[in-house]
Amino acid sequence: MSEKLIKKSMETIGRMSPEELEKTLLPTLIELHTYGLEQALQETPGLLQLIIDKLLEMNPAKLICKTPEISERFMELLWEGIGKMTVQSDPLKPLLEKTRDINVNIEASDSPFRGHFKILNGTLSGGSAFFHFKDEDYRLMGTTKVLLELLTGQLALGFSNPGVQTAGHSGFAAFVAPIVKGVAALIKSGRLD
Repeated sequence: MSEKLIKKSMETIGRMSPEELEKTLLPTLIELHTYGLEQALQETPGLLQLIIDKLLEMNPAKLICKTPEISERFMELLWEGIGKMTVQSDPLKPLLEKTRDINVNIEASDSPFRGHFKILNGTLSGGSAFFHFKDEDYRLMGTTKVLLELLTGQLALGFSNPGVQTAGHSGFAAFVAPIVKGVAALIKSGRLD
């Protein structure tokens, strides 16, 4: 896939109806993975936000229940992109360096949407699989829509948001909340600088 095709594909996704997107999202996520996400992010700033916005326009839980592979492909692309943006993100790097190592699972209550992120030695990474329960330090739970809104900063993590449930020692919230807020800022900026 060329740079022109990636841009055209993203412009097309931006104009698609939920019904059209349902048919093309999985092949597009596969193409992005094949093409190389770093290059796609450089050529199409705001790519992750665009995909999440389009998911939020539809019924994401219904779509992911119908095609569970969308969750896996999306979470892999999301955390690969966040990982690449974090390496180049001055505001988030110092926060990660002072945050303790932590394993966080993300789980939807209404679909197979799930994944994880971890902070290890000041670096942030994640993916579509779960940590085994004995390795999990913290868990974020809610509907698919609520979790997508949390990842994009439309909802805050904390007592003010009853749509997000958490599991794990309450002391971990002080580490997880600023990271989730930083991830949302990266998705919003959408840039590899």
